[in-house]
Amino acid sequence: MNIAQKSTFTKAQIWFLASMGLVLGLRELSMTMLNPFISIYGETLKWSTPLLCGLALGIYGLTNAIFQLPYGSWSDKIGRKPVILVGLAQLGFGLLLAFFARNIYMLIVARALQGSGAVMAIAYSWIGDDIENDKKSSAMGIAGVIVAICAVIAFVVGPLLYNIISVRHMFLWCAVLITCSFLLILCFVKEQRQPGENTAISGLKEQMKLLLVQKRVLFLSLCSFIINYQNSELFMIVPTTLKNTIGASNMWMVFLPAILCGIFAMKFTTALSDRGFYVLVSCATFILMLLAWVILIPHGLVFTTAGTILSLTGFMCLTAGVPSEINKLVSKENRGAANGILQTMTFLGFFFGSTVAGFFIQINLKLFNYLIPIILTSIGCIVSKQCSLAAK
Repeated sequence: MNIAQKSTFTKAQIWFLASMGLVLGLRELSMTMLNPFISIYGETLKWSTPLLCGLALGIYGLTNAIFQLPYGSWSDKIGRKPVILVGLAQLGFGLLLAFFARNIYMLIVARALQGSGAVMAIAYSWIGDDIENDKKSSAMGIAGVIVAICAVIAFVVGPLLYNIISVRHMFLWCAVLITCSFLLILCFVKEQRQPGENTAISGLKEQMKLLLVQKRVLFLSLCSFIINYQNSELFMIVPTTLKNTIGASNMWMVFLPAILCGIFAMKFTTALSDRGFYVLVSCATFILMLLAWVILIPHGLVFTTAGTILSLTGFMCLTAGVPSEINKLVSKENRGAANGILQTMTFLGFFFGSTVAGFFIQINLKLFNYLIPIILTSIGCIVSKQCSLAAK
């Protein structure tokens, strides 16, 4: 079978992937639109400090990490659809609460509630359930491209909206987008597994014992932690630099080319991964991100732009590739739990990246915010190689 045949999807699969991609895309649009402004907006709230602003950005990742495992395992038992609906409802309520926030602590609580709507592991598991192994990377890539397009829209529309409405009202409009996602899943996406069908082998504890002995699951999850740590730091460092150079309303001039480059690169990396070259793609991507953080050190608009483009391009390549590899490794009955482990590490990376960055900014040790991602991306290269050795 040639590559073109392997990448062919049925009409039902195309509709399913488009629907899931749109749901994840609207979620990405709502959160990405806000990410560059969380630290800036936090500075305007009562009782704000750099550390608390970093916590407001990052606590979304912490609560998301906490809920990924139980929600993933829960979806193995009762089905993907009902758990995704619960998670989207929590995210929507969190965005609405942020609209009413008047101090930094209320914003932190709202962001925590947003994070508790942990749907990524379930969405990837659902795609893994319905798509064959030799198409999984391409399937993740389709969903990833839709998400990336929504991210492009977010990076363009966000700064434009920033000139028209307040960040508070951006939270409100994002809650409307999540409501649309909820209705799309509720009314138009059907799960193949019958309600109440229990395919999980056992409880969450037993699933964890089975999955955690698989080194490749652990290595891939660590890779996800690394790319999300450095990406979260990027959203603490770059917006401040751009605000002081081209202004917050013009951030799209940097982020838009970065996302477009990421989409272009993702098209090739997902195809290579499906052909069995994931380890090569992963190693090359980590080297690219390492270079990006070296370039970011001198500051300045040119260095910031180049570093952001390289970093986000690498991030987008692996953010589709890593879940695909996880879904190829585990059986359907434990796929939710496995993706739960992956997404727990993913959002822990997001939490620690922004929170640690805020801490180093507050104590005036900003250089560490560049050294740590450089060290972590170097480790990522080693871990990627270990994924190959663990498979033998």
